[in-house]
Amino acid sequence: MALSAVLLKVYEPALLPSSCHWCAPPALDAEVRNALVWRDGARLADALSTAVDAAVPVSALGYLLLSSSSGGNLNAGLVDSLLVAEAAAGALLLNQIVKYLAGRERPYAFFGNDLGYPESEDDLSFYSGHASFAFSVVAATVTVAAMRGYPGAGIAAGVGFTLAAGVGYLRLAADQHYLTDVLVGSAAGGLVGWAVPRIFHPPSSPAPASSPAARLRTPPVGLAFAF
Repeated sequence: MALSAVLLKVYEPALLPSSCHWCAPPALDAEVRNALVWRDGARLADALSTAVDAAVPVSALGYLLLSSSSGGNLNAGLVDSLLVAEAAAGALLLNQIVKYLAGRERPYAFFGNDLGYPESEDDLSFYSGHASFAFSVVAATVTVAAMRGYPGAGIAAGVGFTLAAGVGYLRLAADQHYLTDVLVGSAAGGLVGWAVPRIFHPPSSPAPASSPAARLRTPPVGLAFAF
């Protein structure tokens, strides 16, 4: 999946919509945009959203590694990290495909808010990749933690989803996305983040999921990132 996402990015110029397929926003999106956009600080909001988005996986993987090492099984934390990375890659791939197909015009482009971004970004609004990524990482982390029986999973969920929601808000403030872009991105990312470890890599040992000894099934690395 990660390789497929990279290839899509490499060939993005040929895949970009020539013009917006979905241009005018519905009334609700327009009203929320006008209420939340940082008119004099959209670029700052954009930078902050990227910074928080980067902090989410760092804190999530730190929690998983610390939890596994405190239980005397650091290898489990490495497997956990792989599953979270797989979920994030899957969410990224899905997001890229939908963006190219939807061709929704970003709010800054539709409302003529010249922020100096390249025109190639103008029609990639639906749905929010930042929100999707953040929610996929948090959902995967919390799901793995619950399956492992790690302590503090509830706290990790509260902190993680708060940060992810903050990313979504900042994407609105940055005039990069509409409310529906953020809501769909959050839902899609959260679903992928839950599904990858829970459905595709359930515990393979008879140990109960509440036990830190529970083992999660992981495929060979070469298959984990195949499309």
